[in-house]
Amino acid sequence: MLRKGGDMQTFASGQHVQSSYRQCLVNSIVKAVKPEMIFLLGAALYHRSSKSIFQTLSVGSQYMSDYIVLVLLENLANKEAHEWQDKIENQGMPVTSIVLTMCTFNEWLQLGHRFAVKVQQSAEILYDSGNQQLQFSHTAIPNDEQHIIEKHWREGMIKAKEFLAGSELYKIRKQYAMATFMLHQSAEQSLHTILKMGTGYHANTHNIDRLLRYAGLVSDQLTNIFPQKTEADKQLFQLLQKAYSDARYKSDYTISYDQLLCLTEKVRCMHEVLSSYKRVKLNSHTINHA
Repeated sequence: MLRKGGDMQTFASGQHVQSSYRQCLVNSIVKAVKPEMIFLLGAALYHRSSKSIFQTLSVGSQYMSDYIVLVLLENLANKEAHEWQDKIENQGMPVTSIVLTMCTFNEWLQLGHRFAVKVQQSAEILYDSGNQQLQFSHTAIPNDEQHIIEKHWREGMIKAKEFLAGSELYKIRKQYAMATFMLHQSAEQSLHTILKMGTGYHANTHNIDRLLRYAGLVSDQLTNIFPQKTEADKQLFQLLQKAYSDARYKSDYTISYDQLLCLTEKVRCMHEVLSSYKRVKLNSHTINHA
């Protein structure tokens, strides 16, 4: 059963979504994990145009891909949420998933959790098994949202900057692997913070790649920091991605001084995005509640 949520004001698929592609995505998720519900949280919008010697105007089109979905399961069946997420994302289609149990999501609704309330009010429902019902939220977004956003930013930025300072210390000592681990921690704190500020959701993961995809729900600037268009770009990102574990526990993890400097600047850019997002978020909140 396909239907829509409350208002869809912040994200609507509309005519840009390829319905056949979307149905294939839903079918693959249903086959893989047997969900209760699937919500569409976001997607990347791509633009295509064609030109030729026979036309003076380019023919343009746009389409959506790289979907981000919330998948609600009856239970996790003694698995971790990330195991279900990996299963969903390994079906050969470009999708990023957040997995929760139906019970957890309903509890969040009753508590007025910002993430759950926003999903219920605005997200399109791609699939509904019809077996379970959503609870009605008891409250809308809290009146002290501005205070909560400032608290998330203050705590997250302090940690991000302290990890960056730690990286500088390790760099002076020429412990480049450990310096990169500290950069990973700084980047992770930045991404966790911007995600909590924008959605209220805390992702229980150290995976920078996944956090970047999640943070894309609220900021399109972060992906520009790690474009990954060249082999050098991809290698640099993988050095950061693997630093959480490999930099501490694998003797063959190596990074050059120049690569470390480049990653340091990219993490600094993440801090700048976080600060600018805070200003935008709080200004938007002020306007909406004026």
